[in-house]
Amino acid sequence: MADIQSLGIIGPAAYAAAYGYLWDNSAALERQLATFGAEAFAKLLERADARLWIAQADASILGFLTMVVGSANPVTEEANGAEVPRIYLLPGAQRLGLGKKLLSSAIAQARDENLGHIWLDVMASAEHARAAYLKWGFSELGSRKFDKPVKAELADMVVLIKHLK
Repeated sequence: MADIQSLGIIGPAAYAAAYGYLWDNSAALERQLATFGAEAFAKLLERADARLWIAQADASILGFLTMVVGSANPVTEEANGAEVPRIYLLPGAQRLGLGKKLLSSAIAQARDENLGHIWLDVMASAEHARAAYLKWGFSELGSRKFDKPVKAELADMVVLIKHLK
């Protein structure tokens, strides 16, 4: 339970640091940040298809990755996959290899569960994140629009995939 409370604090902070620039409507941003709160994590963890990894140093939570197994990718609708809907690190914990470790753990779990691929989407404007995923063996599969009321010129997302078999 303590981890959920901590995630409910760092989740919104990590999201706001990474993507606060997308929003010009503070009420809409506030609604988005609530989807990273403790209640949202608790609800996610009730799902049988949800997985969670936490990045820690000492006793401090620095980031997290969530994965949903059995998810078809949104571009080709290829089944038997896993989606990584969220991977976030606090700003001071970035570029230390923690994101790669989180993703490697998720990929290993997806393989253990005999899934064929793992996919995620990233804001097209987050070039550093997209470059990291490409470096880690993902390839671009297609694009889609973010379904929240962000600045129109920043709503593009890139869908990336890594085949596991």
